[in-house]
Amino acid sequence: MLDAEKLKQLKDDGHITEEEYIDEKKRLAAQLLKREDPAHAKNGIIYILLGWFLGTLGLHNFYAGYWGRALVQLTLTVIAPWFLYIPLLITAAWAFGDILFVNKGAHHIPFAGSRKFILLLRILAVIVFGIVLARSTLITEEVDFTMPETVEAPAELTETE
Repeated sequence: MLDAEKLKQLKDDGHITEEEYIDEKKRLAAQLLKREDPAHAKNGIIYILLGWFLGTLGLHNFYAGYWGRALVQLTLTVIAPWFLYIPLLITAAWAFGDILFVNKGAHHIPFAGSRKFILLLRILAVIVFGIVLARSTLITEEVDFTMPETVEAPAELTETE
C-alpha cells in the first residue's frame, strides 16, 4: 500500500504524472477516511454492563454515541411515574434488546473487547431474565372481596348516661 511520502517520491522521480498523483492521493485519502479506527471503538463489555444496570436511563446509548436513542430512553424513564410506569417497561425491553443485538457504536465501528466474553454476558442476561420471568407469578390466589359483617360495639360504649 502506498503512503503519502512514497506517492510524492514517485511523482518527484517522474514515475507518475501529476494527474495520476492527484488521483492516487484522493484514493489514499478516501481509504484513510473509510478505515475503521479501533482507537475510537467503544468497549462492548462496558456497553452491555451499562445496558444491564442503567439501561432504562439510556446510559449505554450515550456511551456508544447514540444520543437520540439515549435521550428518548431517558425522557421515557423520567415521565414514567405520570403514565403508570408503562414507559419504564418500554425502555426496559428496549435496553434488553440493545444488550442482545447492538454490536457497533454510532459511527459503525464494531465494539472492542473479547467477543467470547461479550457473548457470555449476553447469554447470562438471557438466563437471568428467564429466571426472573419464571419466578414472577401473576396473582393466582382467589381474593374474597365481600364486605365483612358488621360488628356490634361493646356494651359499655353503647350505654348512655
